[in-house]
Formats: sequence, structure tokens, C-alpha cells
Amino acid sequence: MAAHMASVLLTSLSEKEGKTLLSWTIEAANEHQLLQSEQSAQDWVSHINTSLGAAKTRLEGLCLLGTVVRQCSADTFIQHGTTWIRLLAQVLQAYDSPLTLQMASHVLAAVVQQAAQYPEVAREVASTHVPALVQSLLGAQDHQWFPAALEALHSCMKNFPGPCGPSKGKVESVLCGLMDTNQPRLSLLVQQTCPLLAGCGGGGAGGVKYAEAWAHLCDQVLGSLHQVLDHAYQDMETGLQTYNTPQASLHLPTVPESDPARTFVLSTRFHNLCGCLQQLVSQEFPSVVRIPTPDILSFLCRALGVNAKMLFGKASMEHVLLMSALPKMHCSALSILEALIISCRSYLVPHASIISQLLIQTLGWTTSEEGVPGRQRPHSTLRSRAYTVLTVWLNVCGAAGGVDSHADIILQHVLTDTTPQADTTKLKASRPGSQEPPRRQKKKQRGVDVSDQGLSGHRKVDSQANSDVCSAALGVLKTVLEVVGPIIKPSFHKEVQEFVIPLLLKIQQNQSDPPIPYSCAKCRKGLYQLLLAAVLVLHPRWPPPTQCAVKIFSVGQQDYDLQVSSYCREALLTCMSIIHPRAPTLQSPVIISDTPTISKPSTNHQAPSFQVLRSNATQKNDSTNGNLFTAPSFKAASQSEGMVKDCPSQSESTSPKSIQMERSGTFSEKLTREEDKAGPSVIRLDGSSNSSEGEESSSGDSVELLEDIQSSKQDSSTLETRDLNDGVSNTEKKLATDMETVPENEDVVLIQGCTSAGRAVVPADTTDIPTAGGVKRKHESDVEGEEDDSQDTDIQAMLASFVPDSTPDEN
Repeated sequence: MAAHMASVLLTSLSEKEGKTLLSWTIEAANEHQLLQSEQSAQDWVSHINTSLGAAKTRLEGLCLLGTVVRQCSADTFIQHGTTWIRLLAQVLQAYDSPLTLQMASHVLAAVVQQAAQYPEVAREVASTHVPALVQSLLGAQDHQWFPAALEALHSCMKNFPGPCGPSKGKVESVLCGLMDTNQPRLSLLVQQTCPLLAGCGGGGAGGVKYAEAWAHLCDQVLGSLHQVLDHAYQDMETGLQTYNTPQASLHLPTVPESDPARTFVLSTRFHNLCGCLQQLVSQEFPSVVRIPTPDILSFLCRALGVNAKMLFGKASMEHVLLMSALPKMHCSALSILEALIISCRSYLVPHASIISQLLIQTLGWTTSEEGVPGRQRPHSTLRSRAYTVLTVWLNVCGAAGGVDSHADIILQHVLTDTTPQADTTKLKASRPGSQEPPRRQKKKQRGVDVSDQGLSGHRKVDSQANSDVCSAALGVLKTVLEVVGPIIKPSFHKEVQEFVIPLLLKIQQNQSDPPIPYSCAKCRKGLYQLLLAAVLVLHPRWPPPTQCAVKIFSVGQQDYDLQVSSYCREALLTCMSIIHPRAPTLQSPVIISDTPTISKPSTNHQAPSFQVLRSNATQKNDSTNGNLFTAPSFKAASQSEGMVKDCPSQSESTSPKSIQMERSGTFSEKLTREEDKAGPSVIRLDGSSNSSEGEESSSGDSVELLEDIQSSKQDSSTLETRDLNDGVSNTEKKLATDMETVPENEDVVLIQGCTSAGRAVVPADTTDIPTAGGVKRKHESDVEGEEDDSQDTDIQAMLASFVPDSTPDEN
């Protein structure tokens, strides 16, 4: 199907209106990728080769050739690649129209790039065609199609540097003559082609010649830049600074002696040379080279050392013209610094103080104290560039970049560029002693003189003014929080939160007319990114604004810009993962089935769950020596059911503090075991009708008896622990007698609970219980305000009362 469609499209070009269908045919071929198979491309290749031989159809053939080169298979290119280069060389040597020669240069650049990927084609092209192509392209220097020829020359030097070696000197002289050009496209091509001079010719053993050529070219570019500064800053430098200036330099044209041509040529040359050095540092090179970092930083200190404030008081023409060109020169210098940071990365940490100071210095002198709301501020391009380089520096070196010491200064600059300006009206009062207008004019001029232009409801407003500076500044502040947020002062976090939260609330309240420059979606997204960074970055002395951020991100999903609303949705999901973690926290309620059991150090095994405790307690005849089973705390279990309340103690001197447990039929049914019979191994807590309030238990020195007293008149009962020497009731004596009959090795389990018929008040104070062996154990304690005696206090609060492993003494 693809071959049939390609054939139909090619046939349509032979019609009378074929030229008008050319662009439509190429677009359809690119969309359907019709020429990937060799069968589909065969007819197109034959038509192209025929078209390139005739002057009338040459332009059509070149357009089709560019499409085929991008889509054809490897076999097709290997078969016809050399033929295409030969045909293109013939076209460049012919006297065709500039449009045809320009198109031929574009196609040649693409064909040469593809030819370098196939060794079979590359060998023949390098030995036969490249030297002749370079000579033909250099001959187009004075013609209109020279930018396209320079693009093809760049492709030849990049993909076949060895055959371009004999023409290296001529190429260098052509590029030096173009250093003063101000055409954007030609200037960019010069900057990208100049670093390729170091790779022209042979590399020698291990690429030694490549490394030497690169270092020599770098010295030449640096020396030429210092020469430009010598002419531009000749009256501004004090002479106290010393810079490492290379002796070598490029052979550049002579600088004009008169202004304004002199300043214009110097600023343009400085921009192009900075672009060459930037490409030289950042482009890949076939050999390992040593970047002269101290020399480059020395040049940057000199270039950024002169600012507009130093030139403001000078009234000469040269200084005024230099002040007008200074922001562009500083932007070019910052581009070199950015390329150096990206290439060297952490190797620049020893020079961190210099780099940070250069960026802070640039932000300092470009600050404008006064600005008109809705209008662009001065030096906005330079400030945006400084913020961008500062962001790159923070991302590369992090806290090692030394920006934490300048955090407050950076914050003030960011707030200046991101805070919306208030629209104010200034009143002008008449000066004393000024000539008063006639009386007739006084009668006509009723009101207050506001300004020379008078009151007006119309003013020029740009809703996108300063949006680039604002977005770059917000990016810097976000990066500062992410990199050095935990180690800076808490006041920094406070000021950031006090800035971003009210501003976002103000924007959300008036989405139809947000303050300038936040009508730009990029600035609003920067604010939301800053808020999320404030939530994620934790400071030990300042809390994150998580609660406010959740509401703000929720409302931000209604933003009319899709990118902003989608980011708010992602940020809200991030906040939700913080508020609702995937794993339970330490403060979550304890479930009885998951509560671990803790026994004495001498125990051989632990009860895995509450159900195991119950099953072990019912086995009367089974006994284990020295085993101690502890049931989970009823308070911990009740907290998960939501039925525990703190109640005040009845008497601070004689009775402990208690925990009042409200009646819960469902939970009490789980604890009450009606099928169990009274026995020496288990103490049932299902209550007794004969018990009354105020009964006491003489448990000896081991067991604290908890009874649930069911009464028709009273709704709760109190269980108190008294001293061993106090009197005991008959019921208590009977219980004590029953406990003495328990075998020594029998396990005794104490289960705290409540009956379904009423309430039970369980002591919560810490009580020392003397044991038979004279060792004291701590009873479960939940007393508020008690000192933390050990790290196990929280664990003991969730455990049941300790049960001794022997029967109490009769004494």
C-alpha cells in the first residue's frame, strides 16, 4: 500500500500543476513515511537523479532528495549516497539561482551527516569529495547563500575533520572575518564552527595533537576577549586588579577608532567571541583536554567588574554608549559561566565563593528601586540570565556552592522581582514662591493638581511584563529551599511562606484578573512549585505549611491553564501521601490481635495473641515452670474501640487514679467467657451478685484482683488496693484461700475487662507489688505528668498487670 501511494504521489508531480503540489506531496510522504522501504523509494530516487541534471527541475529534485535522505533505508543510502554527493557538488559549482544553491547546501549538510555513519560511503567521500566541497563552500563567502554554505561547511568539519585539515588556515581566516557580524543566524553558525578548528587535521598518537590544538585555540579566544575589554574598559579599570591574560589571540579585523561604530563593533565582537568560548567548553571533543578554569574565571571577574552604576556619573559619549551595550556583554559573559558550570560541575567547588559573588554582584547593580506597574523593568534580560545561571549552579553543586551564606540577599532580590507592584497615585503640591496663575485660570482649574498630564483613567499596561524575571526568580527560590533548606535560618522559611501563601490566595480569589505578572501561567506554576517545595523541605525549627497547601492545591485545580491545574493535581497527590501514609504511624491505635506479648526474661515462650492466652488459661492440668503470661492492656484495646475515658481519682492519698470504661456490649461479650468454670487457674471477671461497693482484696504480694460488681442500683463499682495489714472481708478471705490451693507451677492469667451488665473502674496508677522473692514489679501506669523512668514506659502502658509465678505467702 505504501509503494502504491508513493507511486501515485510521484505521478501527480508530472502533471501541469505539479509544482503547486510539491509541498503537499512532501508533507504526505513525511506523515505516512512512504520511503522507508527500498521498493517505495526506488522510483523517487530515479526521478531525483533525473531532476538534478536539468536546470528547470533542479529545485524540485533537491526538495525531494531531502525527503528521501531522511526516510530511506541503509541499503538505499549506501547504494546512492556517493552519487548524491557528486551531483550536489556539481550543483554548487553551477551558476544557479541563490535559492537553488541555498537548498543544495542544506541537503548537502544532511547527506554528509548520514554518510559518516556508513564506513563504505565514508571512505570514498573523505578521500574524494570532501576537500573539493570545502573549497566550493568557502568560495560562497561574498554571496547571498553563504549562511547555508557555512552550515554545510560545519557539517563537513564535524563529520570529516581529517580531510578538512589542509583548509584549516583558510577556514580560520574566514571565521575571523565574520566575528563582527550581527546577523543572528550567521553569528550562531560562526560560534558553532570556530571550535571545530581544533579538530581539523590529524590527531596524532592518543589525540595529543588534538589536545594541543584545543588548548591553543582556547588561549587565542581568551586573548582576543581580553583585547576587546582593553578597548572597552580602557578608562574604567583602576589598574589594581591583575588578570591572567594569554598572549595568543585570533587575527581579527581592526577596531574602528571613532564612536559609535567603535562601541558597536566591540560589543558585537565580544558577543561572538563569548559564544565561541562557550561552545569550545561545552562541545564534545575527540580527545581529553584540560579546561583553564582559573583563566576563564579571571576573565569573567574582569568582564563583570564594570557595571552601569560606575558609568552613570560619566558624561562622555564613550561611557554612555558603553553603558547601553553593557547588559548584552554581561549576558554573554554569564553564558560562558553557565557552560563552565555544566562542563566542570563539582570541580568548581574550590571556586564557589567567586562564582556566588559574581552572581550576587550582578543581581545587586541591576536592581531598579522604582518601577511603573504593568511596565517592563530595566535590565530584565540580564536579571533573568543571572537567575538562570544561579539555578544551574545550585543544581550542580548543591550546598557546597556556598549559597547558604547569601540566602537572605537572594531572598530579598527574589521578593523584589516577584511581588506585584501596587498601583499608586502621587499628588504634586505647588512649590512655595512659584508664580501663581491668574484668577480666571484658578476658577477654571477646580480640583487637585495630580501631575502634569492630569488625572486619566487610561494607562498603558502589559499583563506579561516582567514575567520572565518573575519565573526565573521563583525557580531560584525553589532550588534554594530544596538544596539548603534544612540548614538555613528558620526566618527564611517564615518569609517564604508569608510571601507565597497570601499571594496564591489573592490570585485564587481573583482568577479573572490576577495581579501582574501572574496572568502568565508560567509564573503561577512557579508559585505552586515554590509552595510544594516549602511543604516537602523540612526544617527542624519551622513547621511546613501542609494544611494550607492542601487547600490551595485543591483550589488550584480549577485554574484555567491546563499546565497549572495539572501540576496542582500532582502536588495535591503528593500532599495526600504525606497526610495519609501507606504504612501505619507509631501513633495509630493498637489492635489486640497485633499487640505483642512480653514475658519475664526467664520465660521460654511468649503467647502470640490474646486467643492463645485464653486457651492456655483454660488448661488447668498443664503447667510450665517459671512461665509468665501477660494479657494485653485493656486500655490499649479499648482505645481502638473508642470507649476509654480518663476519670479523676476518688482519693489521692488512699486510692489510685482510675480509668473509667463505658459499657460496651459488643466488646464485653468478647471478653466474658461463660463457658469457663471457676477454677484455680483462671479468675473470672463476669461479676457476682453478692459483691458490693468498697470490697477489698488481700491478694498477698502477687495478684491484684479485679472484680466487676453488678448491681441493680449502682451503675459502676470501684476496686481499690489496700495494704496487706488492713482487714479483709469474708469474701476476700475465701478468695485468698482458693488462691492458695493453686499448684506452684500453674499459670495464673489476669484478664482485665468489664461485664455486659455494668461498668468497672480499673486502677491506672503505678503500684508496687511485692513478690515472694522480694522483687518489686511495676503495675500498669497511665498517670498524666509522671516522669519517664525508663524507655519501656510506653510499652508498659499497653500491657496487663504482671502476675507472679508463685502463690502468695500466707503472711
